[in-house]
Formats: sequence, C-alpha cells, structure tokens
Amino acid sequence: MANLLEKYIGGFTAIALTFGSFIACGTQMYKVSVADDFDNQRATAAHPPSADKTSTLYGIHAPHGWQDLPVPFRFSTEMNEGQKIHLMAAMKKWEWAIGRRIFDFTGEHAGTNGDSFQDLYSSLQDDINGYYLDDHWGKTKKSDHVLATTIWNNGVDYSIIKKSDIRFNNEYYLFGDSLELRSTPARVVVDMQSLALHELGHLLGLAHIDESVDSLSIMNPELLIGEGLTTRMLSRGDLERIQMIYGCEGKSCDIEAMIKEQESVDWDKLTLTAKRWMQTPGESPTLELH
Repeated sequence: MANLLEKYIGGFTAIALTFGSFIACGTQMYKVSVADDFDNQRATAAHPPSADKTSTLYGIHAPHGWQDLPVPFRFSTEMNEGQKIHLMAAMKKWEWAIGRRIFDFTGEHAGTNGDSFQDLYSSLQDDINGYYLDDHWGKTKKSDHVLATTIWNNGVDYSIIKKSDIRFNNEYYLFGDSLELRSTPARVVVDMQSLALHELGHLLGLAHIDESVDSLSIMNPELLIGEGLTTRMLSRGDLERIQMIYGCEGKSCDIEAMIKEQESVDWDKLTLTAKRWMQTPGESPTLELH
C-alpha cells in the first residue's frame, strides 16, 4: 500500500485535490473529491438555480427528470456479479426514496464495455443507458483521480433527461463491496453501492450539494473510499430533492418516517433484492425491509 499511497498523494497534490488520509482499525482510508464526476458548468448554464444555494431548486439540474419511467439500462459486459448487485442495490435505494419503480434492467450491453468507446461522450450516441467499466481511463480526458462520471443528454427542454451513461474508472480503482475487498498496489477499493448512489443521483437529475447546505447528503462532492468504508445513506435533503423531481407514493411521502426507517431496518435485504433482480431481467422484485 505504500507505493499506492505515494502515487495518489503525489498526483492529488499536483492537481490541488482535497485528499484526506485517515487511519481506523489499521486500515488506510481516503476522502476524495468527486466534483469532476459531473459537468457542473453545463448544468449551471442550463439551469442556474441548481447552483444557487438560496433557491428551492438548488442541487437539481433537471427539474423534470426522466419523463418515461422506468428508465431502461444495461451493464458493461465485464462487470462482475458483485458490482452489478451493489449498483442495483443503489437503484433500489432511490426507488425506496420515492416509493415506486424508476429503473428497468434489460440485461448486458452485448459485446460492449467502456473501452468500446473512443472517448467519453461517444457512448451517448447509442440508445442504450449503459453502465461501463473503463480500463483505459485516459481516453475520457478526465483526471486519473476521478472515480466515475455521469454523462447525459437533455431533451429539447433542458429540464428533461433523455439518455444517460455512467463510466467507472476501472484503471485506477477497484469497485465492489468495500467490506470485503482489499486494495492492490495499483488500485484503491471503492464501495460500489456508495459511489453508485451518488452517480445515480446525477443520472436522475440531482447536482452536487455543498456540505455547508447539507453535510449528510450523498450528493456532497466528496466521498470516503477505502477498505471497510461505505456511505450508503440518503439525507433528509436527498429525499426532499428527489421527490421534488419525481413526487412520492405511499409511505415514502412521510419523510420523517423514512428517516427513521432508514436508521432501523435491515439493509442487507437491499442486496438480496438486488441479486434477485439481477437474475430476472425485465422484472423488479419488491423491496421488503422489515
């Protein structure tokens, strides 16, 4: 891990990246900026209130989100079972937040992975909403430290999303369950479910949220990475903002009760539901937490 730490500290310092180092139970963990995972400049230009901390639409880059739900998606061919399960678990968490189905799993994007695309934005040229691992991150023109990035196409109206992809930096990071994985000399462990919650927030229409506004938001532009470290909770603000876009149904409309449920239920059932979902494309098992 020494060579890995030296590499990342050197690289991150050179680009003035906020990079904190923590020690807990003998494990090294890092807090990294994810501000470059999302085109804030484009989002702000299209929808200025999204960056205005005094606006009720702060943190929302596409106020009307996806018009046709559920959103169909496919996986990169080389994504392993664990990565898929935790990515789908993050989807189920956002569905829990509004009380209805948002995503439709339609299988793998046959013969296609992140390296099938010549650059970052060329993956937007097809009609597949794909989640891809990129083994050669340089072609995206994003910095090496960027964990993943969400890209999207708006409709004629900037407030509507028509197509979106998520690209994961598989060259420098190891994605999966951080409670089980171990970093290697070349790749740092990143909890897939935690990162996916953040990236799917962008995909659904959410922008970054400054910690001074909501320090618990999954949309904060920093994420803790490393062995044994997760950030799998939604804040009250996250629930309120996603419901501003998609509304709510049933018990999800009681945000106070949702906050209490999030703190008390068995979230291991989230991954079990995701596993059943992965095995049945086209269907979406009901999430039963109690």
